Amino acid sequence: MLCQVCGAPESEPHFGGYSCRACAAFFRRCVHSRKTEVNCTCKQRLASSHPCRHCRMLKCLATGMIKCKVQASRERNKTKALCMPAVSNISLLSCNIIPRECSNMSHTAANWGEVDVKRKVLYGNDVFQMNFTQFSNVARDDTLLLWDLASKIFPDVKLLSGTDKHSILCNFFPRWMMLDSALGICSNYEESSKYILSKDYTDMLLHFYGSSMPMDKRLKDEEILRIWKPYWDFHYYETAVPIHFKKMDKVEYMAIFLLLLFDDAYSNISEEGAELCRALRKVIKKELKGYQTDHNCYEKRFIDVMDVLLILEKAEEKIQEEVLIAGFNNINLNEDFKSIFHIRKL
Repeated sequence: MLCQVCGAPESEPHFGGYSCRACAAFFRRCVHSRKTEVNCTCKQRLASSHPCRHCRMLKCLATGMIKCKVQASRERNKTKALCMPAVSNISLLSCNIIPRECSNMSHTAANWGEVDVKRKVLYGNDVFQMNFTQFSNVARDDTLLLWDLASKIFPDVKLLSGTDKHSILCNFFPRWMMLDSALGICSNYEESSKYILSKDYTDMLLHFYGSSMPMDKRLKDEEILRIWKPYWDFHYYETAVPIHFKKMDKVEYMAIFLLLLFDDAYSNISEEGAELCRALRKVIKKELKGYQTDHNCYEKRFIDVMDVLLILEKAEEKIQEEVLIAGFNNINLNEDFKSIFHIRKL
């Protein structure tokens, strides 16, 4: 088997991935390095040269190498060991992952409360009292709050370029919006089942769209309901209800959030960015499987939870249509919000 990093022969398992001994040694040196920032220098190197340290490290991570599997460097004497850290702070990707303990997922769940408080300040206590214009005004700030949380859990995302970060957030937000609203709608399933059939539901739709239009161009109530109620009915019956019956707990919900964010298949992301996303997704999936194993979940639980990603992918097509139609009907939307959906169609 060839080395999955440099292509050399005689590849072997090292630190969770497959590589030659030279690349394994390189990976170990990087983990123990005290250099906190490593930038790509491929453009300054000869075409015949090996990839730079930054790109070679990304390839190592993409093969499945995990930093916590590298033993801490041994110090020559106890005095030195007390004065200097045993493990480098170059990156905390996969740091302290003990098999089947989902430390990153638990850390995300533990920090979610702080993020949730900030999000409530943005949206208010009841997001369904907002109209479409108000909702679009907070979209960018919301995505940045979520990005800050993810970068706290996985500091390696700071290696991504500004362009990759922007593209990831633009791809992520439509699906996240569907997941977040689905969980909000079905937080009380019995109540939401009654609400979807009530006059309060149609009044909310009329306010959400109608008050976002200029008074002189506002559509009639029946026209607003004719256009947009089918979309909301779809989001409820085809997205919110199926996700509700998955009965995900908080750790599984955090896993879906991070898997949505770090999708290597998103458009307009560089190959280096996609490789880093693939490495992160491997860590997240591994922790999710371990968590479910420790909690004696049934055999297909992992597949059922991952199915949420497919549900949200289908829902994204509908939200794309909904936003496009909103633009055609004079609904005032924030420019950042519109750019998110514009970029998705490049």
